[in-house]
Amino acid sequence: MIELGNPYYGDNAADLSQDDAFTLAGITMCGPGMGKAIRERMGEVAYGIMRKYGPRAFEMPKRAAAIHEAGHVVINATLGIRNTLSLIDQKRGGDGQPLWFGFTDVAGDELVDTPDCPASFEDILTRARAVYAGIAAEDLLAGDDRREASSLDEVMMSQILAERAADLNDRDAEPLWQKEVVMWCQRQIAANQEAHQQIVAALLARKRLKGKQLRELCSKVRPVQA
Repeated sequence: MIELGNPYYGDNAADLSQDDAFTLAGITMCGPGMGKAIRERMGEVAYGIMRKYGPRAFEMPKRAAAIHEAGHVVINATLGIRNTLSLIDQKRGGDGQPLWFGFTDVAGDELVDTPDCPASFEDILTRARAVYAGIAAEDLLAGDDRREASSLDEVMMSQILAERAADLNDRDAEPLWQKEVVMWCQRQIAANQEAHQQIVAALLARKRLKGKQLRELCSKVRPVQA
């Protein structure tokens, strides 16, 4: 069962403590042994990144945070999802250094996928794209501010959703994820770089976007053919 709730990237964005359920990137999925399997998978990936790049890989610089959240705003607008709030903020780490984070909130973005009420291939693919959007923006535009594991939960959650979509459509999960999620998001952001840059600048200046200003910025986004 998938409970696809509103993707609030706050303190409840991730929970891998249960064996039969898990939460990543604000999305909860339930099933026998599912939580344990994802916990092990997440641990292996995080350990490999730590060994290769060190703790710096898990940072999020301020500029990267703005680029990331602007990516969510652009892709949501492309998908027809109404953005209601986008922000970046910081808290102090254990060493006293600022740690940047962000989240983008949307309206009416609830979806449940159960045997009694299955979600469609298109609905799950849409969510995979919305989750991956920030990473796509960072990959294209963050340059030296990009960190290998700054949003590892979103990478993994988008892959998990793509696996579910692939099962529904009898397709191979990895090619589907690469083409229909990763490349699709990158194409939309590349085609809307001017709007994206304006959102980034506004986030860096104000840290929080909502209301009329956010609506006006979203109105500049234009979907392109995949």
